[in-house]
Amino acid sequence: MDLNLTLHLRGLLATYKGLRDDSGLTPQKRGQAFNTLIADVLKAWGHDARPSVIGVGGRDETDVFFTIGHNYILEAKWEADPLSADPLTKLSERLSTRPPGTRAIVLSATGFNSNALEWINRHNELLLMDSSHIEAALCGLLDPEELLHRLYSETAASGNRLVPLADIVVPRHAEPDVPVLTRAAAAPPPWPIIKTSAEGVDASVEFTGVWQSDQHPSGISAAPANRLLITTNAGVVELHTTTGKAKWALALPGTEDRAVRGVDGSVTVLCRSALVRWHPETRDLQLMAGGFGGYATLEAGRDGTLWVYNQVGGLAGGSVTISRIGERPGDETRHDVPFPNGMRAVHLADERHFLSGTGRSTPVDVSKSPSADEKDWIDSAVPDPRAATGPDGHTILAAGICSSLDGSLQRLDLQAPAWTELLTFTANRATDLTVKRTSASRDEGWLLADASGNTQKPTPVLVKLTFRT
Repeated sequence: MDLNLTLHLRGLLATYKGLRDDSGLTPQKRGQAFNTLIADVLKAWGHDARPSVIGVGGRDETDVFFTIGHNYILEAKWEADPLSADPLTKLSERLSTRPPGTRAIVLSATGFNSNALEWINRHNELLLMDSSHIEAALCGLLDPEELLHRLYSETAASGNRLVPLADIVVPRHAEPDVPVLTRAAAAPPPWPIIKTSAEGVDASVEFTGVWQSDQHPSGISAAPANRLLITTNAGVVELHTTTGKAKWALALPGTEDRAVRGVDGSVTVLCRSALVRWHPETRDLQLMAGGFGGYATLEAGRDGTLWVYNQVGGLAGGSVTISRIGERPGDETRHDVPFPNGMRAVHLADERHFLSGTGRSTPVDVSKSPSADEKDWIDSAVPDPRAATGPDGHTILAAGICSSLDGSLQRLDLQAPAWTELLTFTANRATDLTVKRTSASRDEGWLLADASGNTQKPTPVLVKLTFRT
């Protein structure tokens, strides 16, 4: 996603929040603003759209007219209660005055009542959409063209005129094979991974795999009950580290970076330019936030908060933000950070983070302005330290490849800033790192590395780590 689209969507998300939160808007003004917002979302993605189009002779008004392969007339409603069948009937009648091939959509921000759903089951000329569909385009999960293509394809296949977002994004019929991880004792890596370890550090290669190119791993996080979540660009894999069994936690193409398991069993992950939350029991895909085009990483705060570090426009410039995630799209609080070469933001406590960067790293406090001070910069111990985490509010662990295949895992105590090497290893890439404190004197975690050598297939290696603190 390019910079202009990313910044445009961020502005539209703020507008969307304003429509939700402004109780002083009259129904008419909110409706007109909603029409304009929908048209602006379509135009942001490069599609022709016009809001509030008056019919010839003033006989009708189309809330939004747009063209994506077909001509569309869209009725947009934002009412206090779920929509009744009346607007559906009126739009259906309006189609008789439009050229053949014109498509009609009713979009209701508050859903549809039983009368509307009963009516649509007897008619095939309309498509229904709810807030999740517009949020998918607003957050950057789907281009409206792709969204409409998937909706109409599923409608043609099933006859459903109100297709849940999850049914087109996480379809039941299209779940791919789960990437396989094997015990390293049965399938050792292509070369010895562990080279040296410091006193008090234990490291052992536990799992390996050879995956397809569309299963490239990009993040790892710990989940309860001896489970790891491994994010690939085909979805999030759940690995039980005791049994070695793997399954999909979320089969969603386009996912990247760490996934976060909620106490309710949900999985939150970055996908394309959006942050989404998947509820497996209800099959509900919830849009949490968006406008994260470019390079983005997800961080779970120690206090239950979620943060996204986003970099757009390259390491030397562009937009660099740390965003605290809210409950709905548009609720995120974005903080500009004057530190453009950061690779990952590690949450320390409250509004404080550690930016792990190429060449330099630094603590930041987004409650202050400026949030980063050059006098606090710290030389980074490894290049490209995207694999970074912290078991407490002042300890940072970072891993990276220093030269050729030589990797290093380093620890930093912010109370007395100096890096200490804990582990050296041999790998193509240090993909990610997860570590937690299990006692006052012990940390445990996992390093996800890649040992693909000169091959084109990702070769993940999972290294189990224990440290004395």
